[in-house]
Amino acid sequence: MSETTNITHLAEASADNVTPVRPSGDRRQTVMDRNTVAGVMHAVGECVYQWDIVDDVPSWSEGAAALFCLSDIAQIESNRAFSKLMLPTTKTSREEITQQVIEEDTGEGVPYRFQYALCGQKIGTGSNIWLEDSGRCFADETGKAVRAQGVIRIVNERRSLEERLDRMSKFDSLTGLYNRSHLEITLQNLLSRALPSGESHAFMVVGIDHFDLINSVYGFEAADGVIIEIARRLKENVRKIDILGRFSGARLGIVMEDCDERSLLIAGHRVLNLIKDELVKTERGSIAVTAAVGGVIIPKHATTPRAAFNAAHHALLEARKERESNISVYQPDPSRDAEQRQSVEMAERIVQALKQGRVHLVYQPVVNAKSEEIEFFEALIRLEDQDGLELAAGDFVSVAEKLGLIRLIDHYALDQAIETLKTYPSAKLSLNVSNETATDPEWLSKLAIAALHQPDIAPRLIVEITESHAAHSLEEAGRFIESLHDLGFKVALDDFGAGFTSFRNLRTLNFDVIKVDGLFATDLDANPQNAGFIKALVGLAQLFEAKTVVEWVEDADSAIKLRDWGVDFLQGYKYGRPLRQPHWPDGKMQDFFKSA
Repeated sequence: MSETTNITHLAEASADNVTPVRPSGDRRQTVMDRNTVAGVMHAVGECVYQWDIVDDVPSWSEGAAALFCLSDIAQIESNRAFSKLMLPTTKTSREEITQQVIEEDTGEGVPYRFQYALCGQKIGTGSNIWLEDSGRCFADETGKAVRAQGVIRIVNERRSLEERLDRMSKFDSLTGLYNRSHLEITLQNLLSRALPSGESHAFMVVGIDHFDLINSVYGFEAADGVIIEIARRLKENVRKIDILGRFSGARLGIVMEDCDERSLLIAGHRVLNLIKDELVKTERGSIAVTAAVGGVIIPKHATTPRAAFNAAHHALLEARKERESNISVYQPDPSRDAEQRQSVEMAERIVQALKQGRVHLVYQPVVNAKSEEIEFFEALIRLEDQDGLELAAGDFVSVAEKLGLIRLIDHYALDQAIETLKTYPSAKLSLNVSNETATDPEWLSKLAIAALHQPDIAPRLIVEITESHAAHSLEEAGRFIESLHDLGFKVALDDFGAGFTSFRNLRTLNFDVIKVDGLFATDLDANPQNAGFIKALVGLAQLFEAKTVVEWVEDADSAIKLRDWGVDFLQGYKYGRPLRQPHWPDGKMQDFFKSA
């Protein structure tokens, strides 16, 4: 059958049925001729067809053979012949579709749409051609499918995009390994099979050590190169039945079938040796890489993918504590599990309290050591539980820090402190900020805007940062302190003595106030070392022109000693417990430290 005789009235009808368009003005447009219609359809990668289902005879629009990269239209002279050119994995029977849809035909035909590919080897192109076939199927008066008509378009680009998206949903773009989502699906399938059968399997997490340091020293490209190389080594050495994927960041996960604890430990040691026994070569030089391994036996100790992830993660943390072996297999620990549940419950309480406005500040007085008059108040965060119980910061702040909620709390506390300073012109406050929030530009911006709109706020607020933050990064802490000073705020070093800030750091960082950890103020008579520490600190503070505050002052004898040793300010229950609504001093605001 030649192409000419097989090109039926479809293209002609397309031309004959086009009504001339006569827009306003003198210009006139006439209908496109058949060749133009065929050319346009070919240009956009489409053809139309009619299919006589009874005789299995398709009629194609002109250019169909060329569109399908065929030399002769006779190659698709029947639907059966056309189907033979399809890729076997995508082969779709039009007969099946017509049988499914024809029952719904009410005279207007029933629509259909599906995709398939012509096999590149069969049509001689070497590459498959993806097609989308959409049309309508019609029945006769007896309900029998007799004809179909539709449009076939080439969708190679769309199919390529769909395949890329499908690959992205399963694979990690950097390493080419499966991603975490696919690991989760694999674990779920494995657990579904293992739970009723009692089989033993395992999940392992491999964590590259000191990856942040590799990033900072060698750069991100070299760090990525390390992950790629470690992934390659593991991929070449895991069993064929094991599934390797990128768990997160610098951590890879391995789903291990038919694996008990002994086999897991053996495999873990092998993994560690693969990583450490050979340097990783990058463009920035060779890098010595070490790792730690955490694993869990499933379903023995984890019956869901999430539980397996958590257990392996806990084991990895334990492995990093055991520097001799660097490998740990999860074992149930009731006390640890209970602590984790409590943390999750506390996190929920924090979130709900923030949503419902049950977080507020209380204010504890800080007095002048000589006159014992109130100089300022420390603003302390409190959480009011649903039953009315008030929780102190020590009850929830550590959990908030671990679970990433501390910034929400710090922003809430800053909002309330600013409002207090606006409402009470004589109020003077100090306010803690966590390590995480001290690097948050949004928090600092909020403080700067408040100072800009009401300039008298800055001289009435001390921002307290922790000793651990100052010790972590001198450069970062120095920038933060300088920014606060530029805005007019004073800065205090909180809980000095509880961490590892050296005297050199005190000289480098320009603190206005140094607050001594309250532990050093207890039992001063029985602990001469505490007394010596406080005396030494007072002397250093005076050299640096900083004021000193000692917390936890409970009795008059301690207060007298601290005053005599030169401490500037005292804070503790001797001078008052934290109050939600203290009696703010009357009169105009005065500078901090006016008589210290």
